[in-house]
Amino acid sequence: MISYLAVRTGPEKGRQFPLDPARPMHVGRGASCEIMLTDPVSSRFHAVVFYEDGNWHLRDTSSRNGTLVNGQKAESARLLDQSVITIGGTEMQLVEPDLDSHDDSMNTLAISKEMMQHGSWRFDLEHSENQQVVAEHVMDLYQLALHLLTGEQPDEVLITVLELLKDRTGADLVGLSVESGGGRLKWLRVVPVDSKCTTLVPKSMAKRVIQGNEALWMNDCNSDDTSVKSHKEWSDAIYIPVATDETIGVLCLYRREPSFKESDFDFAASAGRLLAIGLSRVVEHSQLVAENKRMASRTAECDELIGESPIMQRLKAKIARVGNANGSVLIRGESGTGKELVARAVHRASPQVKRPMLTVNCAAIPRDLIESQLFGHKKGSFTGADKDHIGWFEQAHTGTLFLDEIGELTLEGQAKLLRILEGHPFLPVGATEEVLVDVRVIAATNRDLAEFVREKQFREDLFYRLSVFELLVPPLRDRGDDLDMLIDHFLDHYRRENGRSTLEISNEARVMLREYPWPGNVRQLRNVIDSAVVMADDPTIERDDLGLRDAGLSRLDTLRIDLWEERLIRKALKRTEGSIPEAAKLLGISRATAYRKISDYNIDR
Repeated sequence: MISYLAVRTGPEKGRQFPLDPARPMHVGRGASCEIMLTDPVSSRFHAVVFYEDGNWHLRDTSSRNGTLVNGQKAESARLLDQSVITIGGTEMQLVEPDLDSHDDSMNTLAISKEMMQHGSWRFDLEHSENQQVVAEHVMDLYQLALHLLTGEQPDEVLITVLELLKDRTGADLVGLSVESGGGRLKWLRVVPVDSKCTTLVPKSMAKRVIQGNEALWMNDCNSDDTSVKSHKEWSDAIYIPVATDETIGVLCLYRREPSFKESDFDFAASAGRLLAIGLSRVVEHSQLVAENKRMASRTAECDELIGESPIMQRLKAKIARVGNANGSVLIRGESGTGKELVARAVHRASPQVKRPMLTVNCAAIPRDLIESQLFGHKKGSFTGADKDHIGWFEQAHTGTLFLDEIGELTLEGQAKLLRILEGHPFLPVGATEEVLVDVRVIAATNRDLAEFVREKQFREDLFYRLSVFELLVPPLRDRGDDLDMLIDHFLDHYRRENGRSTLEISNEARVMLREYPWPGNVRQLRNVIDSAVVMADDPTIERDDLGLRDAGLSRLDTLRIDLWEERLIRKALKRTEGSIPEAAKLLGISRATAYRKISDYNIDR
């Protein structure tokens, strides 16, 4: 029978692609690929499957989105029967033909032999133990490999291997020795753990094992050879290099009576190889976990919505409800209020949380390129299109696409976006085949889209489709005590980032920050504190370090009547301790006007 890839999920679900061992089989969206996929995440030439040294292999050909083999991202990998290849939403499983009963034993031995080929030892089929023993050892190694894949601590992995070796080979002592300088080895771990081992690996043998990557079996430790005089209490010793790119140590097995069997030696050699891989994996895993924690901590610092004011609590409650829904979201707010942070919060609260969220600033893309960037284009479809481009919508398939400054989208782009939101496929620029994607769209703007609609600059039907759920991000001036929380948050963040943990902020500087109108909102506040932390002299940030004009003289808002009106109302309420009638009297306006203005400006009393 011919080996084949069976498609389990994705657009080609149910198909079977036969594999030809005589030639490489290319995988991708390209028409020339032997295994042609229509998955939008797949590159034109995504990967290649080929047969070499008796096994099927996969190599990723620098694809845009990567390839998974059995759930792990892989540049290259050896494929075993039932191995699963994942490209985007497509899963393919390798199915190899069943062997008849005549070949069963030979296949089992070949698995064991394959395990040996990474070292300098050889598995001698002519002198092997009976095939039942070999099969049991292979099963033990398989179980060991599964355990090593789940181990999280180096010591846990090491003890597991040592205990298995002692149990399966009948060794009286098993341990791992590591270099201690001068070509000598020292014990790192031994089993049984209460053993008092005085045996030392001879220098000559340590050199052969470590430098030559040789596995050695000394089956006559009671000889007169002075190099093994420390082995007198043992009849047999096995030394296995534990090495990947470099030697980690030497796996040592000792036995009194009877001697080790050849199958014990072969089993130990294979276990040593697995131990090396397992230890390397655990170390890499630990490093990745630490890096992920560091990145997650930094991302949380940057992405967290800081603030407990009533207006922010209402916004967070809306985010939680909107996140669980499926419709598109329109986020409105002034520049710098944190619209992207709100979008990320919606994504984290959504069913798409484990899928990617891509961010596109429509205002940063030249208007004549917006369509091709969002929806993709084909090579030669316009001047400068020297290669195919997968649009942002395809790249965000099954995830979330955040379109910032949505008001800058061209009318043609708006028409395509509307079709996507209505569940229809779209046509990339210059393409002849439509593309269907599953994307949740979150849009944001600081413009008045309703005014754009009246001016025929924005489609009315798209406006209503986008604003299924609408979130209004309040300006910083409406967030009350949140300002102090944000000051402390940014101060703490930039102190750590710049290594100035003892830097404080003076009361005068804090008062200036409180009184400033912040036309640039949270973004401006963050930049001001970032600059102040860098430029301030120890030990305190003073008013002059903030680089702000006097709040009362700021030219940025002297012509904004609404800002002055709002500020006066706030001061009047503060002076009258929240009494609207008293504040209205102080301002010289009627109670009705005061109530209406307070409502218009979302002022919390």
